[in-house]
Amino acid sequence: MSRINYKLVDIVKKISFYLIVGVILIIFIFNQILGIYLAGSFFIAYFVYYLFTISSKRKVLRLMIEYLFISDTEVADKLNRSLDYVRDIMSSLSKNQKNKKWLVVNLNKRYFFLNEQGVENYKHLYNRGYNEKKILEDLEPDMRLRSRAEVKAIELALINHGRLSN
Repeated sequence: MSRINYKLVDIVKKISFYLIVGVILIIFIFNQILGIYLAGSFFIAYFVYYLFTISSKRKVLRLMIEYLFISDTEVADKLNRSLDYVRDIMSSLSKNQKNKKWLVVNLNKRYFFLNEQGVENYKHLYNRGYNEKKILEDLEPDMRLRSRAEVKAIELALINHGRLSN
């Protein structure tokens, strides 16, 4: 799905949600029993959709954990999903990762993921006092890091989440 189609689907989802809630409220004003039944069925449908969303996050996370380092474009290719879809999931995963063993990093509207071993490798080199250039040279063959900016973004993400002492 292209970027425009993904945005359009997102807008249609929001509009339909508010439209359905509005219709249920109007029906509830005139017929309370029917309004309650409709609200209950809408709640169940929304709950099922929420469970599907959670399972999608788990599927993406299971794939990413298999790799030491993987970018959002690689995840999208492997899952045959749109890049925006994968970025949305990685964005939501990046918001609450303080106590996680893995790390999702955002750099210039791109996301990349380090699994537990990748984070430990980075921490080991950082704690040995290596600078960005040396860390990049040591991790580049295994993790396919491309620039010192990625190394710095990993460092900042770990510091921001309290997982690396400054």
